[in-house]
Amino acid sequence: MKKRVLSLLLAAVLAIGMLPSAFAGYENFNAQATYTAGQFTDVPETAWYAQNVRTAYEYGLINGQSATTFAPDSSLTVAEAVKLAASLHSIYHTGSADFASSSPWYQTYVDYALQNGILSAARSDYTSPATRAVFASVLAAALPSEALTAINTVADGAIPDVSESASYADAVYLLYRAGVLTGSDSSGSFQPDSTIRRSEAAAIVTRMADPSLRQSITLTETQTALTADEIYDRCLPAVFKLSSYNARGELLGMGSGVVIAANGDAVTCGHIVNGVSRLVAEMSDGIKREVKVYDLNADADIAYIRVIGSNMPYLETSGQVQAGDKVYALGYPGGGDAKVTEGTVTDPANGDYLLPMIESTAAVISGNSGGALVNSRGELVGITVSSQANGSPSFSVPISEVDSMDGSAAVSPSEYTSTHMPDASRCYTDLYPVPDFGTVTGVPLFATTRDRGTTQFYYRMADMTNSDRLLLEYYAALGENTFYQFSEGAFTSSAGYLLSVQLYETTYQGEQVLGVFVSGMQTVTVGGLPRAAVVFYTGLPRVQGIVHGVPQHAKNPAYQYHFTK
Repeated sequence: MKKRVLSLLLAAVLAIGMLPSAFAGYENFNAQATYTAGQFTDVPETAWYAQNVRTAYEYGLINGQSATTFAPDSSLTVAEAVKLAASLHSIYHTGSADFASSSPWYQTYVDYALQNGILSAARSDYTSPATRAVFASVLAAALPSEALTAINTVADGAIPDVSESASYADAVYLLYRAGVLTGSDSSGSFQPDSTIRRSEAAAIVTRMADPSLRQSITLTETQTALTADEIYDRCLPAVFKLSSYNARGELLGMGSGVVIAANGDAVTCGHIVNGVSRLVAEMSDGIKREVKVYDLNADADIAYIRVIGSNMPYLETSGQVQAGDKVYALGYPGGGDAKVTEGTVTDPANGDYLLPMIESTAAVISGNSGGALVNSRGELVGITVSSQANGSPSFSVPISEVDSMDGSAAVSPSEYTSTHMPDASRCYTDLYPVPDFGTVTGVPLFATTRDRGTTQFYYRMADMTNSDRLLLEYYAALGENTFYQFSEGAFTSSAGYLLSVQLYETTYQGEQVLGVFVSGMQTVTVGGLPRAAVVFYTGLPRVQGIVHGVPQHAKNPAYQYHFTK
């Protein structure tokens, strides 16, 4: 890896505020527009990025998304990153950034970037959100090396989540040493796989254009790995026990959650939140706090929530996970005392679910759902959601999934539930809100029967291509409509709908079929769940075992998806 070492002469020149002749290109960055205080209503003057937004706007590098909004939390696309790099390069070398129009709009910038070595080859992902790794790679090539001279000591291997063998490593280390990048936490983590936000992009491009804005840091060595006891002591204050209640104030279930920001922003499992009327977080110090809801992702079974409070302890996050990494699962199994279990990442992107999951040997049991999966530095890398019957291997949603969730407004659980009612057009007729398997997956209905209060819908296995994927899609739809398998057997509703759902692989009229059996619930309910099903919430469903209570004609192994036991 190439190191950029600042000479004593250059250090002396910068100390007295002068620019050496090699920096002459910076004289070309001048105000092209006037920014007035409060121009963007979503950029508070007290925000850490406010001055960067002002400078980027005045230099003509980044405009608002409208005349009055900047959208600081929105992601930047790869095309927009290329445009910024091309504009920086052009202004530095020619004094202007006048580009001809093209179709698509970004083609003129792509052509310029290819001609001037900013891009080494054309890409196919211009309209996709740019990761921090991609953004750094593109921006580092926008200015000549002499314009990115090192002012910081950053040792090789000192950035904890940037492997020296990574394709983007040289660019990231170059920008760290130049003071353009500083990391996202005290250990200097870069989070290469996270998407770049417009606020962050404004800070980076203005530091590129104006050396006086660059930041001083020192990263001499990778932070020493923590022990399990140190992980427990350091991380536990940010991990809480989460209880959910129905409208009558009856306990529905318990799980865990993790605070990720000082204002109380947090993450937990979706099935703890979905369809409930009240959520209460009990912190490690015993204080109980009300919880609001931002957003829920049924495919990943995670929820973005807000614990009411301020200056709260929280965990730094990291999007870097590799096979072999040591990890720790921290939560409240069984709704009791907090526990930490140690393990190793066996697959950072397990493909058994709709979204890639982190598979590890860290044991996760009932009540751990929504808890923290942290690396050996105590950084949050995932939210625990599932495991096999003995607790290991376990599966966690990468924390980067939260970046795509809506964090604009948190509302009470009851309000969220009332404004996110299941879509009747996706449900079986007269069996609302049970999702229609055929509507969800596109598989045609083969037959339907009714027997003693149970309606059976049959779908031929021959009509199902990639049946595992279709089943996952249906289970996500069940979850979206508040149906979860809280205990062995039927799926029941966390919102109190008096229906249950079971799936069987069986035969009907000589055909191999998947049966979706919907029954009215006859048992006494507690908080909308059958009394026997009121257990501590656990994780995502997996194929495993045989469903009990199979109808007489359903004798083949069934699809048994259940939460962590």
